[in-house]
Amino acid sequence: MPLEYIYNKLKNTLRRLDMKLERAKYSYIDKMPHDIEYFDGGMYDVVYESSCKWPHNIALQYFDTEITYKEMVKKINKVAAALKAIGAEKGDRISVCMPNTPEAIYMFYAINEIGAVANMIHPLSSEKEIEDYVNQAHSNIILCIDISYPKVEAIIKNTELEQVIVVSPTRSMASVVRIIYKLTKGRKNHIKKSQNIITWDKFLLKANKFIGNPHARVNPKDDAVIMYSGGTTGKPKGIMLSNLNFNAQALGAKYLVPELFKSEYSFMAFLPNFHAFGLGCCIHMPLYNGARSFLIPQFNPKKFKSYIVKYKVSILVGVPTVFEYLTKIKFKKDALKNVKYVVSGGDMISMSSKESINDFLKEHGSKAKIENGYGLTEASGGFIFSPPKVAEDPDAIGYPLPDNEVLIMDLKTKKPAKQGNDGEILVRGLAVMKGYINKPKETAEAFITVNGKKYLRTGDVGYIDENGVVHFRTRLKRMIISNGYNIYPANIEDVTLKCKNVAACAAVGHEDKLRGEIVVVFVVANPDTSERAIKKELNSIYKKHLAKYEIPREIRFLPELPKTKMAKVDFKALEQL
Repeated sequence: MPLEYIYNKLKNTLRRLDMKLERAKYSYIDKMPHDIEYFDGGMYDVVYESSCKWPHNIALQYFDTEITYKEMVKKINKVAAALKAIGAEKGDRISVCMPNTPEAIYMFYAINEIGAVANMIHPLSSEKEIEDYVNQAHSNIILCIDISYPKVEAIIKNTELEQVIVVSPTRSMASVVRIIYKLTKGRKNHIKKSQNIITWDKFLLKANKFIGNPHARVNPKDDAVIMYSGGTTGKPKGIMLSNLNFNAQALGAKYLVPELFKSEYSFMAFLPNFHAFGLGCCIHMPLYNGARSFLIPQFNPKKFKSYIVKYKVSILVGVPTVFEYLTKIKFKKDALKNVKYVVSGGDMISMSSKESINDFLKEHGSKAKIENGYGLTEASGGFIFSPPKVAEDPDAIGYPLPDNEVLIMDLKTKKPAKQGNDGEILVRGLAVMKGYINKPKETAEAFITVNGKKYLRTGDVGYIDENGVVHFRTRLKRMIISNGYNIYPANIEDVTLKCKNVAACAAVGHEDKLRGEIVVVFVVANPDTSERAIKKELNSIYKKHLAKYEIPREIRFLPELPKTKMAKVDFKALEQL
């Protein structure tokens, strides 16, 4: 047998093996079916289907209280009947100003069941913000948590509200937990009960007066949810999302990252229901797939450890700051063995933080490696996810969900960027919003047409590699332009965290007459460390790892970084310091 034949045989075998390994790593898009049949109905209808498949599975867990799918749907139906009894109709916009409690979930899906639209409001919003959100939606019914009631009461006269329903976060707690909660956090709010202001229990009694079936037939593309933008560029806008937006997201994620969706898994829902990422990924996705959603009404760092261990949480979905905090908690060696997957979204996570979190998980018994999710409220909270193999790439955020398309647009030419080149991330498909309510001009400005196709502008910079993997660089608004150079703050932050005495950091651009902008890095130092020593070490690290034009002109120290209501770093506040 000639040596050349043996050589070629071996070479071809190795080539096929190499191709097989590459497919195993990057073939997710190829495996996607091109004819997915999406659910023909509403978000409630999907959950009802789940209750038929898994009636005795636990759907919701609220501390020690467990609610099966069968029980949950029964409660949703009762709330739907009560809504009909007080005059709610298909197409109405009903406000939900609640943290993650069972009552919030019952109300959300009951609103959907009767064909109305859920207007989701952050309960810690100011009085004027709540008034604005209620008025933007022209809402006449609101469910609010008792601590938000005084603010709601104060704005009733300035709105179209006809019915206010008030509930305590203790309503569904087990007796012991309820007593502890009231002793440690209980607040007394005097509720002026009247025909128009009622408690949750009195509201439920209204269901007895309704005769008939409260269910309304809805179209997948019908309005389902109003979420509000962060307001970083002015007044928050109401974002209209459909049933299909969330149902397609839940089904698409099952195709893209199937390992996350097993009916025996438990998702910790500390991302709130009034946030698209929280509602979509921590509540609707698990309920779509027969899994358990463990509701946390308020993120409590001191309780985080006990929640994970005691309730054997399988899936953690959150923002980077939460996972960075996780590494500072003392756990027993195998305490995290039940944690199967960790998904980070809502903000960019540095590679050094990712490695630190992965090492921490491994040291405490978990085989999970932090995976990225990417999205924005205008695209249902999440439309790009990274399967496990892709998560190992430094800035990879993964692949778009099925029936969604990502295009990178050159920032100067407004045309498609070349493969591997940076540009604005554009998206089109089933994840994309219907528009901003009552704001046709802003809706039009949110989209751009490229090569005859209409795309949503994300305002983020990234690129797509040769394997179709989308990579994130920075927020377009965060990109610093100094002397004509594009500088990515995430890169500055990643390098800054190489200093072991830096606990946290954030890089922003400050206006400069000579250069346009200069890089300023804000640093939170570890306890008992010298600021002078940290500055000296950082300057050495910067010279080694950054181009000259990227090196921060100023290093400032803060006791902690300012945060938004969603626990993200408040870069806007830092830019104004």
